[in-house]
Amino acid sequence: MTNILLILGRLFVILIGYVVAAFAAAAFFNVMMLGAAGFFTDAPPWAVTASFAAGIPFVALITAYYAFVPAMIVIVFTELLGKRDWLTHALGGGVVSLVVMGFLRHLATLRIGDAEGGFTPDTRFTDDPRMAMLLIGTGLIGGIAYWLVAGNSAGSWKNDFNKQR
Repeated sequence: MTNILLILGRLFVILIGYVVAAFAAAAFFNVMMLGAAGFFTDAPPWAVTASFAAGIPFVALITAYYAFVPAMIVIVFTELLGKRDWLTHALGGGVVSLVVMGFLRHLATLRIGDAEGGFTPDTRFTDDPRMAMLLIGTGLIGGIAYWLVAGNSAGSWKNDFNKQR
């Protein structure tokens, strides 16, 4: 029974870490996108605060949705191998963002509802190198945020599990 509680506790910590990583990545993405658009220079402070309050949870939801499967693969990898260093988690977040970029590029080129063949894919978002660097940086920030919450104790459940036997 104690072993099951150890595993459930670790899964809860992983879930909280994933949520924190999604919010940190969304906050970084919002700050960089609004800064690049020049929103901070002439906007009143209440408008900037309102845009963060409305935008960050929405972007975090989208980030968590698209990054779930690749992030879980990286999390399982780090948990099973017991990788606890921040660099592994940061690079894992970068790899997750590369996978998400590839998936978004694939979605942009799909022919949905166009049987005549007059479809021109819009890949400006995924082909812009500045956007690629922003998304990779977002993944790095998400990986570091995950490490701060759950990654620095990755694989610790294996030692506790073996002690219980």
